[in-house]
Amino acid sequence: MMIEVELREWEQQCCGDPFRIGSAVTWKLVARDPDEDGDRPMPGYWEEHHDQTPENVPHLPVTGTVRSAQALHYAFDEGPNPGELTVRPGSEVAVDLDAVPGAGTQLAGCTREHEVLAYRVQLEVAVGAELPAYVADDQDDWFEQD
Repeated sequence: MMIEVELREWEQQCCGDPFRIGSAVTWKLVARDPDEDGDRPMPGYWEEHHDQTPENVPHLPVTGTVRSAQALHYAFDEGPNPGELTVRPGSEVAVDLDAVPGAGTQLAGCTREHEVLAYRVQLEVAVGAELPAYVADDQDDWFEQD
């Protein structure tokens, strides 16, 4: 069974292990809000390894094989405050990768105005694998980088 997992670039750069297509990985996953996934063809999850998930939100270790990986690049515009940048709506560009770097490394070609914010991975997991269910939480932005 295939699922889609997004890894935030800052977490991967901080303490993620490098991986490539064909790698076996075990990640702690949190289900994305299905209402925000729109027409995506497979269930969606976030990878989380900084223990930011509230206790009432299911987060489980899931093992699978990486079948594809993309770097998600975004463009930025000046924000309302001097020096502040905001993501330009509709600017996502997905670039296919053979491998994703681990802690302490970044993809080349990133600038302050255009950078990788996440990686999108198609992960093949066993049929019947235990996956976390989506649970809404009252906290705002607990899963976003400050």
